[in-house]
Amino acid sequence: MALTRLHAFKQQIAPFLPESALIEDYSRRYAYGTDASFYRLIPELIVLVSNQNQARQVIIAANEQQIPITFRAAGTSLSGQAITDSVLVLLCDSWSKFEIIDDADAIRLQPAIIGARVNQVLAPFGKKIGPDPASINSCKIAGMAANNSSGMCCGVAQNSYHTVKDMTLIFADGTVLNTADNQSCNAFLQSHSSWVDELMNLVDSVKQNPDLSERIAHKYRLKNTTGYGLNALLDFSDPIEIIKHLIIGSEGTLAFIADITYHTVVEHKYKHTGFFIFDDISKVCELVQRLSELDVAAVELLDKRALMSVSEHAIMPKEVTNYPEQSAALLIELRAENAEALDALTKITEQLLAQFKQSQLTAIEFSADSARNAALWNIRKGTFPAVGAVRETGTTVIIEDVAFALDKLAEGVNALHQLFIKYGYDEAIIFGHALAGNLHFVFTQAFDTHEQVSRYEQFMADVANLVAVELKGSLKAEHGTGRNMAPFVATEWGDDGFSVMVALKALFDKQNILNPGVIINHDKNAHTQHLKVMPKSDDIIDTCIECGFCEVVCPSKGLTLTPRQRITLWRHRTELHNQLLTTDDLASKQKLNQKLSVIEADFKYLGIDSCAATGLCGLKCPVGINTGEFIKSLRAEQVSSSKVARSLSRFASKHFAVVASGARFGLSVMQVLEKAIGSSNLRNLSKPANKLLGTPLYYSAWPRAEQPINRKRQQPQQAKKLVYMPSCASRVFAADKLADDKRPLLDVIFSLAAKAGYEVVIPKQADSLCCGMPFASKGFNQESKNKSEQLLTKLEALSNNGLYPIVFDASPCALTTLNAAQNTALKIYESADFAAQYLLPNLQVTPVNEPVMLHVTCSSKRLGKEQSLVSLAKACSNEVIIPADIECCGFAGDKGFNLPELNSNALKTLKQQVPKNCSRGVSNSRSCEIGLTEHSGISYQSILYLLDKQSHAIPQA
Repeated sequence: MALTRLHAFKQQIAPFLPESALIEDYSRRYAYGTDASFYRLIPELIVLVSNQNQARQVIIAANEQQIPITFRAAGTSLSGQAITDSVLVLLCDSWSKFEIIDDADAIRLQPAIIGARVNQVLAPFGKKIGPDPASINSCKIAGMAANNSSGMCCGVAQNSYHTVKDMTLIFADGTVLNTADNQSCNAFLQSHSSWVDELMNLVDSVKQNPDLSERIAHKYRLKNTTGYGLNALLDFSDPIEIIKHLIIGSEGTLAFIADITYHTVVEHKYKHTGFFIFDDISKVCELVQRLSELDVAAVELLDKRALMSVSEHAIMPKEVTNYPEQSAALLIELRAENAEALDALTKITEQLLAQFKQSQLTAIEFSADSARNAALWNIRKGTFPAVGAVRETGTTVIIEDVAFALDKLAEGVNALHQLFIKYGYDEAIIFGHALAGNLHFVFTQAFDTHEQVSRYEQFMADVANLVAVELKGSLKAEHGTGRNMAPFVATEWGDDGFSVMVALKALFDKQNILNPGVIINHDKNAHTQHLKVMPKSDDIIDTCIECGFCEVVCPSKGLTLTPRQRITLWRHRTELHNQLLTTDDLASKQKLNQKLSVIEADFKYLGIDSCAATGLCGLKCPVGINTGEFIKSLRAEQVSSSKVARSLSRFASKHFAVVASGARFGLSVMQVLEKAIGSSNLRNLSKPANKLLGTPLYYSAWPRAEQPINRKRQQPQQAKKLVYMPSCASRVFAADKLADDKRPLLDVIFSLAAKAGYEVVIPKQADSLCCGMPFASKGFNQESKNKSEQLLTKLEALSNNGLYPIVFDASPCALTTLNAAQNTALKIYESADFAAQYLLPNLQVTPVNEPVMLHVTCSSKRLGKEQSLVSLAKACSNEVIIPADIECCGFAGDKGFNLPELNSNALKTLKQQVPKNCSRGVSNSRSCEIGLTEHSGISYQSILYLLDKQSHAIPQA
């Protein structure tokens, strides 16, 4: 790319974008450039767009300056369609509004909204969108439409092609077409009349080619995302409808989707799920054909190797290890609008299954038990990550998806097994959406030698011939063509079909600026170029498959790096180190050292300092990687070389009560200063030191100092006892100064306990105790261990070795101590969970008739106690609001003071979600509540304050 053209491009778009929207530094270009595929390109420039006009101006400038651009939504696609070495345009999360239309029969969506969020807002209407890809919790709607993503229950009938209602499109020349607006459509048809004529000439050429027409009809009876959706040329006669449906699955190569309106589909509440294993996969495929004649919602197939990959799941039959190699399973889900219809469908399905009883090895019969059925679905969802988790370090995990006509399904499965044997892919597994004939096969592949690349190349050539030529199937069923399958588009569609696609690309994108190299690529080796390097970097992160599922919960997303981006940049650091060891050329070494120096300097803030390290990413990661633990290990390396840091940590550990008193004194001083010079002046005064030294930044929600624990408290003797361990935060930070109830949290717990019939026991030296988490999060592992052991010793004595429950008022402390106490008899509870289980049944609660904001902490989620907090809040209020898209508050211990931009970034959408008639927020961690108060405009407190206010002791009979 000519630098002068890129410079002109930047100058042209600069007036329409904030300065921060242009990213040019090497570290972020590399990190942000990664996606879920096994390809790597480093963009020259990254542009962040947050509205339609910005996207349009970027496209206009790219067209005028002939600069290739690639739009990316969430980067969860698998075929290399979302990477570039030119300009990468990322959709900001804020571009994610929605509009429910016609009582939820349709929904209009901006491009950056997450798929799962759409279903969340449709759920109260009993509706959902049709596409249901496995990545729906992470992928954005524009990406789903651009890839024609489908999923386990979607099939063909409910995919984006068949459920799209309207779109707003931006073409390569900057023209905007809103297909829902007659005026826009008419203006487009008039201004682009010759263009429309060319399109309709292509339509006529296809209709006049009976062989191609029949090929198209056959291909789209299957799932098919190979190349462009040529079925649009036959299914519609209206040019606008043809355009609209061509854009579906075009992977950003024809136009940009600025918004999309979907027809919604019914989400049936009544469901039965069953799991059945048979001794012969050919019989299983025969059964699938028969099941397709029934109104079955989903049928997932797993071959023997797939079953073995998830054999450790508790619900999996233990004897699966001894089943024949040809055995396979079907996971079947039935859905209906009412119980009677579901029972009738279940009976018919069971009658069909009975005909295959002789081949059946085991059955987990149909049931409506949601917990059990979730466990069954976790078997299926666990197959792909299971291969990724055990792959050899340095290899990547590849998932391909193909589709066969159902009468060819058995032949296709058996032929794929033979190819695995031929090429030595012993770990390869097959699973998939059997009703649609859609099979995924997963295998691991190294690309570090010519022999490995050649093996992959030959294997894919054989797969292409088998699927597209011999069995007339689809080479891509739902993952998109991308770079991965671009060399094989002509193999599947023939020269005549491919020439139509080439003509469509030339018509829509004359300058070839929209995602060039994707779908249409004349390089027959494109699928084996620009392959990712996955060097061994660290045991904690080596199994990462860079899928991006973690990103949606990361509080530093958009500020610095996400877990995926931290890992990919660290891997690049390792790669550069490895290259330095094998390079003798001085000029090359100098370039490598320059890159390495830049990454190591940038990573301190981008990767280490700005990571909240709460571990929420581990819950979303399909292979269970907690990137926070990796970052904490790097912090431990950093502090190990600092004598000052280690000395301060040892002092704090040994004299924790002194440190707590010092913190209270500091807060009191800040309170005096605030009264003297005002809040805004104090904030301005603290800014320079915060920027230079990382000292705390003052802001209005800063807490006052809490009073020392009152040990003269009188309480009646009760038959039941609980040990209460007040957290550091509740001992140091007083209740929010704007709150109606300013009592210490300790008083609230005593009040609730008394009403529920509990006597409270507090450690005598509570001020000197700590769970160890503040030390561990900064890398002081020995001090953390010392504090944890000291605390456990005290708690064992106070609880009579676990006879009495131990309650923590902060969820992070509860999580930390619970993990440390795994080999003890201690019964440890987070306060909201204990209240929901043991206090609530002994209280008479009158819920408030006003909205209450609820923040579910990361620790509550990691404890698996999210529902306890939610149920407690719902007992206290008739309207509980859990804000969308806020998974972690980003306060992260003391980072809310020292690195306030992290907290601000994580909560940037909070204030707009607080209703005008809402004045109260609740949670279960005092430090989190400080940041929530600052960024919401309302006071957040522990949920226990509201429970105490709204409850009374149940009168004794």
